[in-house]
Amino acid sequence: MKIALYSTGRDKIRWIFSPVCLIVALVLIGGCAGSGNYGRLQRSREVDQIFRDYRVLPDHKYYYTGPAGRPDAIMGIRNEYTLETTQWTQFSPPDDTTLKKAVDSINFYHHAGVHNYPYGFFILDPAGHRLGIWYSIWDWTTVIVKGDNRIEVFPPGRKDPFENGENPERMKYD
Repeated sequence: MKIALYSTGRDKIRWIFSPVCLIVALVLIGGCAGSGNYGRLQRSREVDQIFRDYRVLPDHKYYYTGPAGRPDAIMGIRNEYTLETTQWTQFSPPDDTTLKKAVDSINFYHHAGVHNYPYGFFILDPAGHRLGIWYSIWDWTTVIVKGDNRIEVFPPGRKDPFENGENPERMKYD
């Protein structure tokens, strides 16, 4: 009885490909395990009411993202945190009149018979501590807590549903 001791091209590919797949899998798993610096949104009737009453919290800095006349989201970040971003515009000065214009213009998104109304959320760190507040029809974002009280909050990524020729400069918040 003879046993052939030779390898085919497929064997060589498996020999190289298997360790590469293992390394990629370990990197992906490690990346997920290291997600301890991600925060989240938590839906809140309290925050919803703050925005609907146009109340500016004195210990928060306010920002909006999206077109000036129809923001995608409005958020307030507690003063002890530094927001690192170029994708948000800070309200200056944040007052109830400025906030009212922004909240009223984010009113709802109507498309194909579907109405999406904005709602309030707490922005939380990984441990559940409050970093700020969020108001939008979009209930998701990415929150990264970087240390030294620095955070990064991404705007909801989507195409502007109001691209219908309306003048987005009709209302300024500054």
